[in-house]
Amino acid sequence: MKKILSIILAVTMLFALVGCGGGASEEISLVEVTTQEGITLLLPSDLTLQTVQETPTYLNSDTGESAVFASTETGSPSISEWVEEDVLYMYQTRYADAAVQSFENGIQINGKDALVTSVSFTTAGGNSIIVTLVIITAGGYDYVINFTTGADTSVGSLNANLQACIDSITIAE
Repeated sequence: MKKILSIILAVTMLFALVGCGGGASEEISLVEVTTQEGITLLLPSDLTLQTVQETPTYLNSDTGESAVFASTETGSPSISEWVEEDVLYMYQTRYADAAVQSFENGIQINGKDALVTSVSFTTAGGNSIIVTLVIITAGGYDYVINFTTGADTSVGSLNANLQACIDSITIAE
């Protein structure tokens, strides 16, 4: 669990610094993306691939929305044992106002065990954001997808399409 926590916090801190601005009015479509970790999903076409410290990241630099991917060997405790307090603890160590907005554990995403949770907080730069953390267990690995959006849910293509992105996630085995 410490390994997953380290990955999640490192990725969150990296992209919590990105400013959340206004969205563009251009037509956005969902496009299929496959990461080096073997995660395939749909993402808004205005998120572009960036490589930051070898972490595959899709980012909209205008809105600050991002999707970051990682994988690690399944550890102990398994995600099925996680509770809201575990997730909250990860973020409260860095953000005093962290609050769990939603928490679903013991669910399935395309036939794989999953945890989906959203946490809101304010960054040191004063940006109010929501991190939606998706962890899927498959083949001895935990696949981590970290979606970062602004707290203003009326802004941004990722915010508008988040559930479709989550529902589309598949893992290559």
